[in-house]
Amino acid sequence: MLGRSIKVACATLAALVLLAMSCGEQGLLPTSVDPGADFVQEDVIFDDQFYYCRVEPMLFRRSCGAGVAGMDPANGCHFSVTKFRLTDYGPPRVRDSCNGDALGPATLVPVAAQQNYTAAQARMKRDPNLAALLQRPTANARHPRKIFEENSDDAAVIRQWATQLASQ
Repeated sequence: MLGRSIKVACATLAALVLLAMSCGEQGLLPTSVDPGADFVQEDVIFDDQFYYCRVEPMLFRRSCGAGVAGMDPANGCHFSVTKFRLTDYGPPRVRDSCNGDALGPATLVPVAAQQNYTAAQARMKRDPNLAALLQRPTANARHPRKIFEENSDDAAVIRQWATQLASQ
């Protein structure tokens, strides 16, 4: 009877050791899944109408394109020297055709405005606290000057855009 108890105890111990070795990245049962070489993350498309009606007007109102005379270098802002390039256009501007946060019927969006949307979309994230579009103008990431405060209405517009996804 004692021999049988030792065999059961050894078998139990071996099972526990095997189970413990199975955990972790290199074990028999890894804790994560390798997505493989063909992994593709779904693109997030933020609502363009919200951008044209709320975000772009705020960027222009804050002089993000032209800069502010005496505070920014001449020709040194987003109309001319950065990867986040904005293009000036109008009047009229797209916002002039907005009804609230949506474009009015038959609104034609100029190519320059579409380019601005594409540039801003590339700097946006679902978590706005990780988005350059929010972090740079609030001076939480490298930027020549603080454009607005983190708790401002302008920052709230960018945070709200993070929740506005396109329905396409």
